[in-house]
Amino acid sequence: MSIKKNISLILIVCLAASITGCSTLDMMVGLKGGENPDVTDLADLSDFEIVDDSIGEEAKEDIEQEAVETITVNAQEEKMKDILAYYEDENGFIVPVNTKIPWEEGIAKATLRSMVVGSEIEKKIAQSNLHGVLPEGTQIRGMSIKDGLCVVDLSNHVLNTESIDQEKNMVSALTYTLTEFPTIDKVEIMVEGQDIAALSKGYSIDTAFERKNINLQGKDNGINYTVYYKAPDTEVEGHYVPLTFSASKVGNPAVAVVERLFGGAPSDTVLSNNIPVGVNLRDVEVKGGTAVVNLGVEAVNLSQEEFEDMNAIVVLCLEQFEEIADVEYNIEGLSFEAAGLNFEDDNVTPVFNQY
Repeated sequence: MSIKKNISLILIVCLAASITGCSTLDMMVGLKGGENPDVTDLADLSDFEIVDDSIGEEAKEDIEQEAVETITVNAQEEKMKDILAYYEDENGFIVPVNTKIPWEEGIAKATLRSMVVGSEIEKKIAQSNLHGVLPEGTQIRGMSIKDGLCVVDLSNHVLNTESIDQEKNMVSALTYTLTEFPTIDKVEIMVEGQDIAALSKGYSIDTAFERKNINLQGKDNGINYTVYYKAPDTEVEGHYVPLTFSASKVGNPAVAVVERLFGGAPSDTVLSNNIPVGVNLRDVEVKGGTAVVNLGVEAVNLSQEEFEDMNAIVVLCLEQFEEIADVEYNIEGLSFEAAGLNFEDDNVTPVFNQY
């Protein structure tokens, strides 16, 4: 399956486990927004009907229903909206972040504003060593959505970049954030209402961008898959980082992801795989909707905490595959229970980094 809209997935409170070594995967649900009447400065888009960053009538009904239900319980909560946006960490990786922003009409534009350096939301998230990707002062001048294509018009502050790598990360984060919305598949960028070929440091934006190759390692050889790793704890808890790998041939992508995870993080990064030292992978098999992860005999010494850490990142990696609903662990072909391991089941599965 395509990785698209699934790291529309998730960083992060990571808790998970089950008595049998089984964890249910809660698939990420696309964000929904409301209509935004304030769409301006898109005169050049003669082929587009200006529909704002609305997510459709069904979503609108959901939002109205949510408001009705929440007001009766907690009026303050009704004013906030959960979003999934992409920020940059201190190592230059783009990472997904779950947070809350004040609800307003045009939630997609509001989400992008939270990614502007110096905005109120960005300042809060920056305390966790993550920062916005849109240069300070950048304004979201307008937005149109039609047939899966989102055209976003930014102010010229977006040209205040320092390197082509910064521009690449900015475009990647913007694209991944907007394609979290179910009606958006591709993103085009305009500056001050005009189409431009490239940003100020040379990164080309003369085409529509799709959701792929986040934090690409090596070259794009054709078949891509995403693996999550853990950034080290510093003065704040480490966050999860998605890396994209590419290969000319991949059998089962889900199996490839787990095998790559257990193989360790790339040696030229500060990341880790969160797998306890000494625990080895024997094989992975997908049976129906269950991924069966068979571990070596060393796993009999797993503690509850070690299992939860390992399970959290395995589940996070496999959430991108809609066909996988559960994860089951074996040790040399035996279930955890048969191997004498009984872990508490708190029925919690990991989500993306939560701030």
